[in-house]
Amino acid sequence: MNEKMILDQMEFARNIVLKHAQEMTEKNADVVPDGFSNSLRWQLGHIYAAVEGIAFHYSNETMNLPEGYGDLFNSGTRPSEWKVTPPSLDEIQSLLAEQIGRVRETFTGRLDEKIANPVPIGPLKLETIGELLSFAAFHESEHIGIIKSLKNAVKEA
Repeated sequence: MNEKMILDQMEFARNIVLKHAQEMTEKNADVVPDGFSNSLRWQLGHIYAAVEGIAFHYSNETMNLPEGYGDLFNSGTRPSEWKVTPPSLDEIQSLLAEQIGRVRETFTGRLDEKIANPVPIGPLKLETIGELLSFAAFHESEHIGIIKSLKNAVKEA
């Protein structure tokens, strides 16, 4: 597995997410346009929470998931069901910015390492740290597309 390429792809995707995040405002971050289930803020928080779960949890490393983030940003959640005030864009951006360095620091030299319990995702079975990170990069890229669509829909609303 090409470690440098996977880690570089994760960083590349994250930099795109951060660029989009910097263009968001607190005002437009919580708009959920027709045809969408979630907001821009949710997308950012979900990306952060997903990498904590996919990369850190499944590899038995310590997660840095602030209290309440799972309830706000895990798959299946949506802003319309939030019972608490979500974190600010600045907070989420700071977490996203530091996370990618922590991924690189924690997992460099370990991508071929088997994880204790393989993770089934659809027809896939993720068995190594490298496979977890590769899937995390794929997942983040999916959400970049949603962020782009949401930003366009929010502009039109």
